[in-house]
Formats: sequence, structure tokens, C-alpha cells
Amino acid sequence: MQKLMRRFPSMKQAFEASVSSLLEAGIEATVANRFLQERLHLNPEKELESLVMHGVSAITYKDESYPPLLKTLYDPPAVLFVRGKLPDPTRKHLAVVGSRHATAYGKEVVRLLVEPLATSGVVIVSGLAYGIDAHAHQTTLDRNGTTIAVLGSGVDEENIYPSAHRALVSQILAHQGAVISEYPIGTHPLKQYFPMRNRIIAGLCHGTLIIEASLKSGSLITARAALDAGREVYAVPGAITSPLCEGPNNLLKMGAIPVTTASDIYPIQTTEKMRETFTPKTEEEKAIYESLDHTPRHIEEILQHTKLDTSLVNRTLTLLEMRGVIHHEGGGYYVKK
Repeated sequence: MQKLMRRFPSMKQAFEASVSSLLEAGIEATVANRFLQERLHLNPEKELESLVMHGVSAITYKDESYPPLLKTLYDPPAVLFVRGKLPDPTRKHLAVVGSRHATAYGKEVVRLLVEPLATSGVVIVSGLAYGIDAHAHQTTLDRNGTTIAVLGSGVDEENIYPSAHRALVSQILAHQGAVISEYPIGTHPLKQYFPMRNRIIAGLCHGTLIIEASLKSGSLITARAALDAGREVYAVPGAITSPLCEGPNNLLKMGAIPVTTASDIYPIQTTEKMRETFTPKTEEEKAIYESLDHTPRHIEEILQHTKLDTSLVNRTLTLLEMRGVIHHEGGGYYVKK
């Protein structure tokens, strides 16, 4: 597409070009010949009618409404198919991705981080998948925020994947968000399309946050795409015994920015409000919180005081820190804020 844009004054002329003109543009002979065969079955007017019928806009690389951050990718999509409305590109955009098999810990982390960010106006971008992705979208919507879903299929209703999230798509559109893809209407969700769409998730955003991901998770493809594009990569630390925490923990060792509160990503003032309204959600939270005071207490003392399992105490301490009511002083010492 870039070769065509350099060679022809318009895409209309490129579409109507001869084989020799396409070869002069640098298109390989096999591709040029196949295009001429396929062109016989393509009717631009009918394609436009299909877009209108499905309520989809086609935004090309040359359009003013094409997301400026996406243009800086090494291989930006030539066309974006959009349902809904792309948010103002001057707003902060954050990609939030993670495992399809999110744990209760992962979902709680999404809530603690995404709620204040969405409330403050940050656009949350994800991939509509089960687990962390869907929870990030839903949490944003619950706070009346704006979210974008990037698909590895066409954006028409029949090809929304997973199909169970069609209702979620409806909510995204109702909240002035968007569902986008580089794949045309009618494209089925094939496995090979999803790694490709991950670069779009990262490319739309100023940074990418990883919450729970195995070492083979597609979320790490998104993280690599963010790094390749020169964007920030954020990771939420997790238990070293959990396979779903291996991905973010490894990213942290490689230099990702550690995140335990929303203000670690963008400077938003939420800590005071959370502290004032803090109410323990479980008996374990209550026991651990009451075992602390304003003098640093080591985790071994907390374990002795509460008689709780080590992994449970570690998880709960992380969640309490995210909620802004305790602080890790380092070396395993914690204090109340």
C-alpha cells in the first residue's frame, strides 16, 4: 500500500492500474497478477454500500481522522474499519491487556487501576478477549469512561469474537467508544490475525499495561509492539509461584515500569479518597490491615499475627497497597498510610 501511495496520485488510479504500472510501482509480479484477477470480482460501490449497511467507516492512512500515534508504527494499517467514534487523539490512551484466564486477583487489580484512570478521562484500549481484556472494557464502562476494542476479525456483528461479547460491543458503542479492525467486513476471526492486531492495540496508545500473563501469552506480543514503537510498558507484579504472573514479573526484570497504583501510570489524585472510605472487603483484609500501624512491620510479623497462609498474605498486601491504604517500605516491611 505504501508503494502504491508513492507511485499513484490516488488509490482510484492504483485500483485501475495495469500490470506494467503496478510492476513499476515495485509490486511483485505474482501479487500484481493476482490483484488483477481479484479486481474482476470487486465492486467499490457495493463495498461502500456494505459499509453503510453495517454502520462502519473506512479510515485510510491519508485521512485526517487516522489516529496520529498509529501512523508512527513501522507497519501501520492502510485502512481502519471503525464502528462507533474514535476518541479525541489528544486524550491519554492506555492499552490494558492480560490473560484470558484471569484470576480474582487479576480482576481486582483491573478494578483498582482502571476505575480511577477511566474516571479521569483516560481512554482504555484492549482486545475484547475473555479475561483481563473484557474486564478492562467493562470496568471502564461501569465508570462511564471511553474504551476501544481492537479485533482480529471484521467489525460486523456476525464476526465479533468472541460472540458472547456482542452485548459488550453494544455497550462500548453506546458510551461513545469504538470497535476497530484492519480487516474488512466479513473477515472471520482466524488465529493468525490476533498477533497482528496486537500491534494496533499498542500503537493507538501512549503506554501498555500488562496484568497477569503467562510467558507464552499474546499480551507479551503487545508489550513487544509497544517497545518497538517507543511506548511505555507497565507491569503489575504478582506472586512468583503463579504461572500467570511470570509474564509481568519477567517484564519487570527487563525494565518495565512497576505499577501498584493508578498514579504510577498517570498522576491522578485518588489516594486520599480511597483511604478515607477504606472498608475491608474480607476478613483476611481486615486481619492484615489491623495487624499494621504507622511503624514498619515485617511480613513475618504479619504472618505470625494473622496466622494466615503466606501466599494469601502476599496477595492481600499487594491489593491493599493498590488501594492506597498501606505502603511497602522495602525489605518486606509494611506500614499503614
